[in-house]
Amino acid sequence: MLQGKYAVVLSRNARGSAAIATAKAMAAQLGVDYLDRPHNQVLEDFMAAQGLAAVIVLEKDGPRIHSEHGTFAYHPGMAEIRVQQLLRGAPDHLVQALDLHTGARVLDCTLGLASDAAVAACVAGPTGRVVGLEASLLLHFAVQHGLAHYECKTPLLTAALRRVESVHAVAADYLAQCVAQKMSFDVVYFDPMFRHPVQGSKAMEALRPLSLEEPLARSTVELALQVAPRVVIKERSEYLLAEYGCTEYVGGKYSRIKFGIIRR
Repeated sequence: MLQGKYAVVLSRNARGSAAIATAKAMAAQLGVDYLDRPHNQVLEDFMAAQGLAAVIVLEKDGPRIHSEHGTFAYHPGMAEIRVQQLLRGAPDHLVQALDLHTGARVLDCTLGLASDAAVAACVAGPTGRVVGLEASLLLHFAVQHGLAHYECKTPLLTAALRRVESVHAVAADYLAQCVAQKMSFDVVYFDPMFRHPVQGSKAMEALRPLSLEEPLARSTVELALQVAPRVVIKERSEYLLAEYGCTEYVGGKYSRIKFGIIRR
């Protein structure tokens, strides 16, 4: 996870008392400073002068995170295409692996961009529940804002984004809390998406430093099995999935992605 000092600043086209008040509120939520950047100073020079590892820039369409690794602003990734395919009756491996249905209760322990959570929320519908956990405060902050404000081309997906409950939490801690409170879900999902990162993806290069890079522990999977009768893990090989105890696999013959299933 990105280490160092952060701050919130305004973009050059977001000025005025209302924008400043919003930026200061964001800074307070993140527990960092709001800094007034000189209008004519290049962002990289400002970061160097202030000793900042990252800045959250409030732009007209929401927060954008800048670091030496690149820039990140929320977008739903492939969720839009996948939902459109579902509406045409095409299958989706995630939907199959999670055994999604109307009213399903899903706990996504690795929310990331919330693309999978958005697809799950579309299928689960208004009577379902999709909770997504994100351990990185910066990433949680940006994605939570996107879930609340991003407008998709597909109205069904926009509605689904609004229903995803984004929680800033470490998966093991949240699962332990669920066990203690006897809170249950139909399925718990893990996507350790950076164990084998996609090379050459600029979007992922910018996102990766914001994320908590820790391997999925077997003890966390065992906690998940106390919370739901079905646990699904996304990985790039059946060999890695077998290490967690998966005995069923979903994925296309030529797909790089496999979903491993563990039943309680």
